[in-house]
Amino acid sequence: MIRTLIVDDDALVRATLSSLLDWESCGYRIVQDCLNGQQALDYLRLQDVDLLITDIKMPGMGGLKLLEQLRASARMPVSVVLSGYDEFELVREAFRLGAYDYLLKANLTEAELRRLLTDLREKVFHDAARPEGRAPREELSLEPGKYVAAAFSVQNFPQVAQRYGGEVRERMQRPMLELVRQIPRLSNHGVIRAIDPSYYELYYRVSDPLRVQSTVDLAVRQIQHVWKDMMNLEVAVGVSEMIPHTEAVQAARQCAGLCALAQLRGPGSICTQWRYGALAGLCAREASACAPLLDALWGDNPQELQREAAAWFVGLRGETGESHTGRCAALLAGLSHRLAQYGQSLGAILPEQPDLLGALQQMESARERELWLHGILRRVRTACTAGASQAQPDVMERARAFIRDNFVNPELTLKTVADYVGFNEKYFSTRFAKECGCTFISYLNGLRIERAGQLLLQTDIKIYEVCEAVGYHNVEHFNHVFKKKMGVTPKIYRQSGENI
Repeated sequence: MIRTLIVDDDALVRATLSSLLDWESCGYRIVQDCLNGQQALDYLRLQDVDLLITDIKMPGMGGLKLLEQLRASARMPVSVVLSGYDEFELVREAFRLGAYDYLLKANLTEAELRRLLTDLREKVFHDAARPEGRAPREELSLEPGKYVAAAFSVQNFPQVAQRYGGEVRERMQRPMLELVRQIPRLSNHGVIRAIDPSYYELYYRVSDPLRVQSTVDLAVRQIQHVWKDMMNLEVAVGVSEMIPHTEAVQAARQCAGLCALAQLRGPGSICTQWRYGALAGLCAREASACAPLLDALWGDNPQELQREAAAWFVGLRGETGESHTGRCAALLAGLSHRLAQYGQSLGAILPEQPDLLGALQQMESARERELWLHGILRRVRTACTAGASQAQPDVMERARAFIRDNFVNPELTLKTVADYVGFNEKYFSTRFAKECGCTFISYLNGLRIERAGQLLLQTDIKIYEVCEAVGYHNVEHFNHVFKKKMGVTPKIYRQSGENI
């Protein structure tokens, strides 16, 4: 049975999910339900589950923070989030944190739930030999021995992805991997893999433990230089300590926190466990304390922002020493992360301060840090306010423009456009329909049929040539779509000599 945990603060939602269908007949067992993310996290520290279904917004620890904590601990089960119609940005963030799918609460029906569970069973939980209670992991074959893990995060990824159109995996991810595999040092000692186009993991086998730090530093910098020189890509890097091969995957996951610190140090920075591990741990613990302020900063209620900022700084004044640094760094890392979701960066907003982490650590006075952070928050808020009215419409407009520019390409798909704008395919489909008033395929067919009508009336090329010219492979399908849209076949439309 596939062990399932349900997390939602609404008892009615939990009851509805539990009773919509016979879970065990589908191969699932609900082992627990929880009221919020903290309860779920406490349960998961003691018990493994295969599937997590969690609400996004809950009192205390919400679903996004839960996913973030689980991802950092390398104990993240397959995850599905529950969403309302007005939570698309939160859903997108959930996908970035590793969620597999989402369910709209308004569409919570037996048929929709059964579809999801069937899809999961066939595509994710298909290995019946997998031990019960273990979440599926990506396969990774490492020879026994000592390793150092490293994580690489592509900086300014939203802007970078636009350079590759809808082919980011083919034109960016694959060449990045191939370039690294051509480095002799890496081909003999390292294994690299892509978690997604913006994030990569390296597992470097250590041959000389006495020189591990210098050897790994050289290998990581070689990768950075290759990606910078050959593809003009900057990456932030987090590097683990030396660990046995059995702990390598978990160590790589924990490098995410080091990557976040490296982002604060500026382009191409490296943060290692032996130098920044303690600070990364403090940041992870303080992240939840920064979430209300970050939410308010991106909200539209100035009074709430003022309250949350005041509360956060009161809390900061109660910290000293490394704890004070950790809370400040956690806020900066949270700002950097949130800005990245909107195609912005702290570097662009604060170009005169490329090394924010270094600047923070050099400030000895708590008062100086507080004034400095107030200034950063003001500038981030100004940037958010300036872009708020246009940021989201721009995403869908970019999508529509991309479709208009490429609709004659028969290989154009929903996934192609979703990759182009940096969205999950299902999320993009729902978002497109909501904002554009029609489905992706309806919009695409509309452009193609409009162009076909022009060609039929303005040229004498054959109908099968019109079909190919507007992006259809099959003439019968083209005739069917054309008639459904225009009310008559292409032949009759042409004969009419007018736009029916």
